[in-house]
Amino acid sequence: MIGRRKNASPLPARVYEKHGSWWFVDTRRKWFKLCRVTDGLTTLYAELAKFTRESDDKELDTMPSLIDDWLLKKLGKYALSTREDYRRMATFIRSEFDGEWLVTDVKPTHIARFLDKHFEAKPNTSNKYRALFSLLFAHAVRKGLRDSNPASEVQGAIERKRDRYISDAEFYAIRAAAMTGRDGRVTESGNTIVCLIDLAYQTAQRISDLLALNWQDVSDEGIFFKPAKTVNSSGVRMLIEMTPDLRATIDSAKGGKVKAIGPVICTQTGNRFAYSGAQSAWKRACQRAREKYEEACNKSGVEPDAQFLRDLHFHDLRAKALTDMKRLEGADAAQALGGHTTAEMTAHYTKSRAVERVSPVPLKRAS
Repeated sequence: MIGRRKNASPLPARVYEKHGSWWFVDTRRKWFKLCRVTDGLTTLYAELAKFTRESDDKELDTMPSLIDDWLLKKLGKYALSTREDYRRMATFIRSEFDGEWLVTDVKPTHIARFLDKHFEAKPNTSNKYRALFSLLFAHAVRKGLRDSNPASEVQGAIERKRDRYISDAEFYAIRAAAMTGRDGRVTESGNTIVCLIDLAYQTAQRISDLLALNWQDVSDEGIFFKPAKTVNSSGVRMLIEMTPDLRATIDSAKGGKVKAIGPVICTQTGNRFAYSGAQSAWKRACQRAREKYEEACNKSGVEPDAQFLRDLHFHDLRAKALTDMKRLEGADAAQALGGHTTAEMTAHYTKSRAVERVSPVPLKRAS
């Protein structure tokens, strides 16, 4: 017999794990296989969207059911990376606002208390959770569960503008660390991650668009991109022209095999590389690069730079690419490569990272 869960679970209502798979159980207690556990929770929600769940009014009024309903009906419209972030964040919110919380019970002070408790020292993360709260309660308003959105009354945290620029030395140190593990041997995914890093810098495209890139989008003319982030705004489409340097990166992604279909960035089995896997590989590469740098400093008796190879995000590669392109070919070229409709958006990436080269005022010395 299937009853209510007694402990908090990241799984949606009526979803259970059995024999290494996740199953949905409808009101008639019929089991439907959704996916393997190894496919991940994001795939679970995508498969769950194929089923319509029936719930009583009491269940619909609780925070866990609201979150499940939002994930089921709204999550699929976002890009893959955003889906994974929202799914993880929503699960965390649900763990604190459990089944005893009614949707109507949540006040602005409860949301503010949650944000201050967990993310007071992380303003960027705090604002992301505040935005998700707003989406959840906007869904509640549309469903008639509330008359107002409590998240709109919570002031956002003040964020410091990110100005981290990846230097050339850091870039090549990370590439080397991505290729080999701590034992000095080439890792199974090393070549793939290096290709991903190189493409991120050469094309200045976001990680989600690079992971979604297929061989059908690659031709002798160039690489075709339709950025997912702007598909509902500017709808920009880009063809990044093929150069010998870019061709070398693309050829290395093939691994010596002729490929005409499937993802460019893929696993050893040919499957598409997951966003979480790519991010984890990037973080491990940065950590190994820092460790090798500190070892080299210790051997030479030099004090390590506290900032070198620290606080690096994959998205900083896009900022580096646009900053370098602006310096090499000007602001218009950087704007075109970034797919931005305005120069102001390009400046958002480049202005805080660019170093202006100026001449000093001549000093008249007494003869």
